[in-house]
Formats: sequence, C-alpha cells, structure tokens
Amino acid sequence: MRLPNWRRTSPATSPGEHTGFDMKRLSNGNLAAVTAGVATPGYDRNTLKPGILHLGLGAFHRAHQAVYTDTAIARSGGDWGIIGVSMRSDRVTQQLAPQDGLYSVLSENQNLRELRVIGCLQRVLAAPRSPAAVTGLLADPAIRVVTLTVTEKGYCLGEDGWTLARALPSVKQDLADPQLATTAIGVLARGLAQRYHSGGAPINVISCDNLGENSARLRAVLLQYMASAFAEAVDWVENEVAFPCSMVDRIVPATTEAGLQRQAALIGLQDAGAVATEPFCQWIIEDKLATDVPDWAAAGAQFVNDIRPYEEIKLRLLNASHSSIALAGLLAGKETVADVMADPTMAGEITELMSRELLPALTAPEGFDLFTYRDQLLERFSNPCLQHRCAQIATDSTEKIRQRWLGTLMAQAGDTLLLRSLARWCFWVLETDLPIDDPRAETLLALRAKPSPDSERLAAALACVGITPRQNGLDEHRLQCLREHIAGLQRAGHS
Repeated sequence: MRLPNWRRTSPATSPGEHTGFDMKRLSNGNLAAVTAGVATPGYDRNTLKPGILHLGLGAFHRAHQAVYTDTAIARSGGDWGIIGVSMRSDRVTQQLAPQDGLYSVLSENQNLRELRVIGCLQRVLAAPRSPAAVTGLLADPAIRVVTLTVTEKGYCLGEDGWTLARALPSVKQDLADPQLATTAIGVLARGLAQRYHSGGAPINVISCDNLGENSARLRAVLLQYMASAFAEAVDWVENEVAFPCSMVDRIVPATTEAGLQRQAALIGLQDAGAVATEPFCQWIIEDKLATDVPDWAAAGAQFVNDIRPYEEIKLRLLNASHSSIALAGLLAGKETVADVMADPTMAGEITELMSRELLPALTAPEGFDLFTYRDQLLERFSNPCLQHRCAQIATDSTEKIRQRWLGTLMAQAGDTLLLRSLARWCFWVLETDLPIDDPRAETLLALRAKPSPDSERLAAALACVGITPRQNGLDEHRLQCLREHIAGLQRAGHS
C-alpha cells in the first residue's frame, strides 16, 4: 500500500562530489582565506601530535567529540590530535584528506549562528584500505584514547544486549580469521591484542553511541570476542583498559548538497567535510579513566560517578521522542522533524507523549530539572535550521526501539501514545512500500511480502524489536489496542 500523503525524499548527495562553487578548497594552505568572523583553530596545528583514535568518522563525531577536543586543545593544550577511521568506505577520506583534515561546523537556530573551522583532525583512514595502519595506531602508546561512533548495530550485540552475536555473518567471518576482521569489535580487538604484545600501555576506550551503559556493553562483547580470538590478552584488557560510559547529545542531520553549497558561501572556501548542527551540545563521561584525557571539562563536558540516570533521560526522552516523531512524520509525508513539530496536532501528541508517559518514568539526578529539559527538547525539535530528515532517524529502528522504547513500553498498562508509535512502526514495515534501512531489513521485507495471517506477521515483526510472549510480551488487551491502531492506519491509508 502507498499512503496518499507520502512523498519520497531525495537521498542526500554524497558530500564532496561537487558544490557548484568555483572557489579554492579548505586546507592548511588556504586557512587564512576563510571569511572574516569564522573562527579558526586557536593553536598551532602543525605542532600537534595525535593522542586519540576515533572509529566511525561520521558527521556526528565531527560535530561533537572533535569539537570538544578542539576547544580543549585551544584552552589547555596537549597532544590530542585525532586520527579518524572510516569503518566501511573511503568516502570520508576523499572528503577530508585533500583538506588536511580541516572542516567547518555551522551551529544554528532561529536566534544564533556560529561558524568555526575544526583543526584537531589530523589524519583520516579507511579501515578496509588500511587495516595494518589502524592496528598499529591502536598499539601505539601515544594513542591514549579510543572513541567510537559506530551506531547501535556496530556493537554486534545479541538479543540480551550484552552478549556477542556470534551468529551474525560478519562476526562469524571475523572469528574465522581475526587478522582480517572488519567489524568495529574485531578491529578493536586486533589492535588491542597488538598493544598488549607491544608492551601493554593502558588506554581508554569510550563509546559515544546511543546505548545505555554503552562502553560497558562494548567491554562485555569485546572480551567475549577476544576470549575466542586473542585469549592471551584478555587479562590485560580487563585490568589495563578503561571503558568509561558516556552520554552524548547533539542533533546532527546528514549533510546535503545544498548545505555544502551554503556553508561554502559562508566560509569562502569549498568544504567537502562540512557539517551543520544545533547550538546545544552535551557530553557526560563516567569518571573511570586509565590515563589522562584532553581537558574536555574546560570545553563543557561533565565527568560523573554514575552516568546511568543521564543515559536513561537521554534515551527515554530525547531519543524515544525522536523515533516517535520520525515514524509519525514518515507516514504523514513530513520530510523533517521541524515539519512534524510545525503541525499543531502532531506537535501536541509529541508534547503529551513526553509529558504524560516518558517523563514520569524517569528519575532525575540531583540538580537536573526534567521539565526544563523537556522544554529544551521541544524547542530543539522545532528548530527550522536543522533539516533532520525523518527517514534518517528511522534507520536501524529495530535496534533503536529496543534501546529507546522497550523499557517504558513494557512498564506501561493499557493503551498509550507509545503503543500508538509502535503501531506506526508495525504498519510501516508490514503494510507500506516505504524503504527499510535496518539490520533486520531482510526479515522485515520478507514479512511485508508474506501472505500469512496478520496475527503471525505482527508477532514476527514484534519479535524483531524484542517483544515476545516469553520475554517482553504485551497482554491481550494491549495487543488488541495495537491491532486497532494498525487498522486505523490502514483505513487512513485507503482514504
């Protein structure tokens, strides 16, 4: 079924292909030519030495951890240059290598615009092309911090969220030949094993992905992998490698060709690695470190003893709402989050969801005002400068629903707005022809095409997000409410 209001959104042009501007490209040699008023690195990047390796060099890292590091170096010094690793393709290398790692970050809302060039990214590697170089860097004692933004699916987590998904083809392949591993877990394990054999200098490994207890989960699956592939290094990892959890918060839409052109006009140079984001930025890190780290606190990061309450607030309020907005927007033909929030009816539902269902289920740390945070989120979601596409947020939904909705959903009773959001997801995957970008896409698309009874298809779809009678089951009343919501969407789809 094709919903009458739905319109297919054009995929973002690959950044760096062209900008339509006949101007010089951002680089060390052209840095002085940036437009007056654009901030440039407040330190001599030619003397900077690397101290951080980052796995998963996407737009979010460039707008978040790299910005904190750039500010920390400018304020407190230190050899904390970043070497960034793209885990799958060399597209980011093609964007940033000709620019000597330089790129610009535009932070903007209705009332504020800030534009700066980030200088701490010193080198960019593509893991598939340079596996030995990545392994060598992980073993280098000068590298004291590894950060990761590889998305939820990049951790190869099993159904319980803590065990290694050994049945995944990528994990099977890595374990069959660990020296040729390609997953983030396999690449990290290989490098840490070499670090152990090279002297075993301590190191911090910090996940910056939207997973509760993210680095603790990473540690768990990494140790399981290493027990099979590099057993000799397991004790060293357990004792000398720190895995502080972290909570990250900044909305960073995918860069579009139009955005590249606009940012080039603002800085006066072509910038194939440009990212645009919002002014709000937050990073909370568990104070459990094995070595020194950049002075991220001077850049605004917060170090805490217990990060779990902050993670819960972020995942179950911001991220849960974001996924609900994205699914409502997809089915209503809204392209961006701001488009959804500009619709009074849809914005009202999201506000009610946050206020009545998500917020009351949370416990705030001392000094943290949940209502103020909710109001900030509603304002951020409504930012028209952020062209954050609903389709982008809806990617990997089976992983996101487990992390963002499941705890609250299973603690609820009766019919709820979150249950309505789940119905939208079920309708999307089972009853529309909208594209699905998800680690379980093959299963979901097979269910979409399957002529089996609706009850069987629905049960199989729910199992993909961890809702099963044996584990997290819905009672018959809530299942009936879910079916009624799906039926209502079917009727609306025929109108």
